Amino acid sequence: MKNVLAGIGAIFVKIWSWIKETAWIQPLLIVGIIFGVIFSIPSVTSWIQGLADSATSAETYYKKFDKSLKYDEDSEVQKIVNAMVNDEDTYGDKFFLMIVQEGCSGCEEMQPAVKLLKEKTSRFYDTEEFGDFKFYTVFTDQELNDADWDDKDGKYATPWDAFIDRNDEFLVKAADVAANSYYKYWGNIEDSAIEGLEDGSNMTTPTLFLYDNTASNSSGVTGISEVMFGVTGDTSYDKAELLAHCWTHTEEFSAAGAK
Repeated sequence: MKNVLAGIGAIFVKIWSWIKETAWIQPLLIVGIIFGVIFSIPSVTSWIQGLADSATSAETYYKKFDKSLKYDEDSEVQKIVNAMVNDEDTYGDKFFLMIVQEGCSGCEEMQPAVKLLKEKTSRFYDTEEFGDFKFYTVFTDQELNDADWDDKDGKYATPWDAFIDRNDEFLVKAADVAANSYYKYWGNIEDSAIEGLEDGSNMTTPTLFLYDNTASNSSGVTGISEVMFGVTGDTSYDKAELLAHCWTHTEEFSAAGAK
């Protein structure tokens, strides 16, 4: 082995000596190196941009607050939903549960507004009265290993399908809240969206459920108190304002209606 390495080393030494002794080849090497660096810049830039896009994407942000479907009935999401149905404050007395998925345009458009409201809450409402903005997310397209969920011998195609099938009570309760909300009364919820939620046949993304057991809840409904199918608005600020109205049960989410 030592002889082989010595032989290889000798070859490189001879090549280097030849380059040093052959003056005309040196400028060509320098030019070649310069062009190599120039042509590699776009690839490096694209790679760096790809990393930056990944780090700032809507999916990356939502995953900071993600609750998993892993382990079916014992999953984080199932425990949150059970608490919401039973009006238990195990995960807080007020929060949004946001249903999202990758590649969802509505989810991507909503994310800057969610981030804005999360980071600049006091711009939108009195935190002493209505509390800090809090939310959890769940991805409908979460992929799990076979060991992490039970497809019931092929009955369910995805973990989300299994989740929907075992949560009739949550879906019916949430659909009833949506159907009888001021937000629906003021024309902001379509009947088809409620129907798709109630039977689990077509829950759109994003769908947001507000759980509120606080003293500031003026909606007349405790626990699951508001439902939103998407977040409308011309700008991120407009969307953040709408989320704030939902959080505080004001304007579109009250008897007074939008100002």
